[in-house]
Amino acid sequence: MQKSFIFIIVVALGTVGALYSLPKVVVSDEKKTLEQTAQTGSANRDKAVESEDTHQHTEGEANESHGTALSPEQSKVVESLRAKYLGSSSKQDKIEAANALISKFTAFTRYDSAAYYAEEVVKLDSNERNLMKAADLYYEAFTYALEDAKTKNMGEKARSLYQEILTKNPNNLLAKTNMAMTYVSTSTPMQGILMLREVIAKEPEFEPALFNLGILSIRSNQFGKAVERFKQILKINPANSKAALNLGYCLAELDRTDEARTILEKVLANSKDPQEKAAANEILSKLK
Repeated sequence: MQKSFIFIIVVALGTVGALYSLPKVVVSDEKKTLEQTAQTGSANRDKAVESEDTHQHTEGEANESHGTALSPEQSKVVESLRAKYLGSSSKQDKIEAANALISKFTAFTRYDSAAYYAEEVVKLDSNERNLMKAADLYYEAFTYALEDAKTKNMGEKARSLYQEILTKNPNNLLAKTNMAMTYVSTSTPMQGILMLREVIAKEPEFEPALFNLGILSIRSNQFGKAVERFKQILKINPANSKAALNLGYCLAELDRTDEARTILEKVLANSKDPQEKAAANEILSKLK
């Protein structure tokens, strides 16, 4: 199969207590570095990190970057919550107000702003759950960033928080897995790969690490290795449609079209994610 797709890793934020957050995939023409998905809202989500518009805050807050302007209704909600946050005097009230802002900024796909307030919560209460929430939000912002400087900044912030988590709890494998992925776009990518291998050595069936190793194999055109990773995941969790989608893609790249078609048709039948369905349909349309 002609190499007509590239995969852009976009990590979907998972709530604390969820199994894990796994990358979604976006397919595009090989001559482009990013292609917007066909689904409603994806354009705004991508633009949310493409340009910057700063807001100044009081009480020593740093600038927080936003992308396309919030709607008047969204701005009204945010300003009301921010006023409540700034006016809170007790620790608990400030945490609750910050969490309300985090929730709204996340809903509005302003992950850097959500991460900023999550980090403010950490300053008030640095338990592992709060640290993980802040780290994951910076990781989310890291994965959506299109500008190199922003990618670097968000990755460093996420990495610092994940390191703090691991200092407290070396057994937090999700923190280590996500931290590893922040190294992949730096000058020391092998550091991240070695960390993923450490996770697998400790827990051979840890799906997020297996998935990310599969994605890295795709990025280096090692589709055979990627097939092994995604098949391993599906043995552990047959319902993992993201792994199935990537497996179908890899099989297509290896010209194993019948196997690819079977897997991708299962994705269409079982997945509830419109982006996964769109990606599966696009790959199927290019099969011979």
